[in-house]
Amino acid sequence: MKIAQIFNSKIAYSLIALLLTVFLFVYVNSEHLSGNDDQSQVSTSLMKNTRASVKKVPKLNYDTDKYYVSGIPQNVKVSLNGPSALVKAAENTENFQVTADLNGLKPGTHTVKLKTSGLSSEISARTEPEKIKIKISKKGQASFPVQVRYDSNKIAKGYAAGVANASRQTVKVTGAQSDIKKVESIVADVGLGDDSKKSVSKNVLLRAIDSDGKQLDVTISPSTTRVNVPIYLASSHKKVSVNLVSRGSGVDGKKYSFSTDTKTVTLTGTKEALKKIDKLDVPVDLSGINSDEDRTISLVSNRSGVTSVSPESLQVHISVKNNGGDSGSNKNNSASSSASATTSGGNTSAEQPAGDSSTDQNESGNTASQQPESSDESSSSNEDSSEESDSASSSTQSSSESQKTNNAA
Repeated sequence: MKIAQIFNSKIAYSLIALLLTVFLFVYVNSEHLSGNDDQSQVSTSLMKNTRASVKKVPKLNYDTDKYYVSGIPQNVKVSLNGPSALVKAAENTENFQVTADLNGLKPGTHTVKLKTSGLSSEISARTEPEKIKIKISKKGQASFPVQVRYDSNKIAKGYAAGVANASRQTVKVTGAQSDIKKVESIVADVGLGDDSKKSVSKNVLLRAIDSDGKQLDVTISPSTTRVNVPIYLASSHKKVSVNLVSRGSGVDGKKYSFSTDTKTVTLTGTKEALKKIDKLDVPVDLSGINSDEDRTISLVSNRSGVTSVSPESLQVHISVKNNGGDSGSNKNNSASSSASATTSGGNTSAEQPAGDSSTDQNESGNTASQQPESSDESSSSNEDSSEESDSASSSTQSSSESQKTNNAA
């Protein structure tokens, strides 16, 4: 009874209220102190120095209308050191630049120091490399056609590639004047998988190469093009004539005649490709040949869409004579061959269809006009003219005899 009276008294309620107040006070102050510790830790973390690395494309200041600069690296590494918040912001936004001032430098090779700009003064920055070697040249510009290249050996047997094409036919090339003059071609190299049977279409990076196939340090615009290489099943066949073509310079003072018994060959390829082919050019290299010889020449076709040539080779007989030799012997030589052509030493090329009459070229390297096949007609006309002259003389003789008879009478 006494205990119940105590809990129901005002003193008991007052004690309970006091205890709750003290508990709430302690709880609130502990949370406040904990919050201050976290804020202090965050503030300390933001003010603490940290490091970061960023890759940047260097920007060089020079007269871009007059000069072209080569040797510029694609990017340089920038090491940042400073307050964590500032370094993090610079790393995320990359709102600073790496520059080099080339104004006042003359054409030639120079080593210049890279500098950073746009960073907070509390951040220290260092570039790697600190200096770059560049070459300043007078600017040149020209347009070039795009040449598509691929490895035909990657195409599956029995298949052939059609005419490869690029979405850009010509591109603009900018660089040093000396390099622009060296540009041999702009190539788009297409990588084909082994035993390719399907057409390939892809974006290809363009390259400028010189006559030795070396890549030149120039800027191509646009730098890429979309290339399509059509690949078809090659099952069509076509017979075409053999066309002997001289290649290389023969020995000066020599006249060459070459012949073969193979009149036609069979090409295998796509229908579209074979429609455009009527003959197969067979080059005969005359370089350094001083005497008669027989040579076996492999038959290949560089025409797109042609997969094989049958037979794979042919035999060519090369006859060598001194210029100004017995022409009758040359005529007999040509007449006895089924496909022949004649050329003189010093020529760079001569083209003669198989089975045509022999042609001569002078020593200066100019191709002589082909002898027309109407030589028989001219000889026939000569015979006709001689027959006419004989008949004329016969008529004259007859008239003179009749005149004598009249006089005798």
